[in-house]
This record gives sequence, C-alpha cells and structure tokens, in this order.
Amino acid sequence: MAPHYQATTLIASPSYPDAITWSSDNLVAVASGHIVTILNPAALDGPRGLVVLRPRDPFPIGVVSREDLFEPSLVPTSLARDTEPCARSVSWSQQGFAPNSGCLLAVCTVDGHVNLYRPPVSEFCDDWVKVADISQLLFNYYQNINFGEDDGPSFPQEKANIDHAPQVCSLPLEH
Repeated sequence: MAPHYQATTLIASPSYPDAITWSSDNLVAVASGHIVTILNPAALDGPRGLVVLRPRDPFPIGVVSREDLFEPSLVPTSLARDTEPCARSVSWSQQGFAPNSGCLLAVCTVDGHVNLYRPPVSEFCDDWVKVADISQLLFNYYQNINFGEDDGPSFPQEKANIDHAPQVCSLPLEH
C-alpha cells in the first residue's frame, strides 16, 4: 500500500536552511520569499495563517555616503544588496507564550530585522499579528546608551565579591 501524502501550495520555495520549523503546538512555519506560511499538518487544505513581510527602512547605523559607494571595497556589497524583504529564518517559542497558550513565531529577515508574531484572535483572519519588533527595541536601547558597551546588571559590591559566596560542601557517595 502506498503511503498517504498531503501537499500544499507555497508562494515560492524555501531558500534558507532555517526556513521550515515545527512548533510544539503542532504548526509548521515555512518561510518562502516575502511570506511565511503557517500550516496545520492535520489539515493541509489551506494555510492556517500568513506573515507578510513589508519593505522597511534600514537602521541608520553604518550608513555609507553616496560618494563612497563606488569605493573598490564596497562595490560588491552595494551590487549584491537585495531591497525586497525576504525571511531568512523562522523559529517558534515554547508553548504558552502567546495569549491563547500557543507559540510565538520569530521571523528574521535578510536585512537583519527580527519580529515576533502571534496567531490572530479570530479564526476568520489569516494574517498573524506583530507583537514586537526586537530589532527596533535593541536599536532604541543601544541608542539610549549611546552605542556604548553594556556593563550588565549592577550588583552591590558585597554580593559580587566571590569571597562572600557560600561554600559548597561535597560528601562522599555511598555505594
């Protein structure tokens, strides 16, 4: 007896290694071009949801002035720059992070943006809802500290001192 296979139609074929991932609440995300298709493996008759990537302005970090674009070291970079949005990788959170106790979807694009999405509240809507733009949050944070180094959490000196740390006692194990 031949095995039973189901097929679904995608906008384009996935072009990156991390373009397909399975969530713990039984959804499959397939990143193909500017669309991430969310599928339910139990019912592949159509997509369960879609994430549509839109063109975005790049962050104003490392912006090269127009007259420097044709420097010999920058020509390959400027010629290879893709302006269309494209998902490079997708990853699911653990179950329980979304409002319906489902999973959040993180989408990383080729231009370095990372966004979190949750399922729509209504089953009549296919577009997933953007929860947070992680890239923008990080950019704002580093802009607030003037792009300096983060010293990490600050602790009082006596808590950070190793001499005051509790000593661990090891006992021999019985056989």
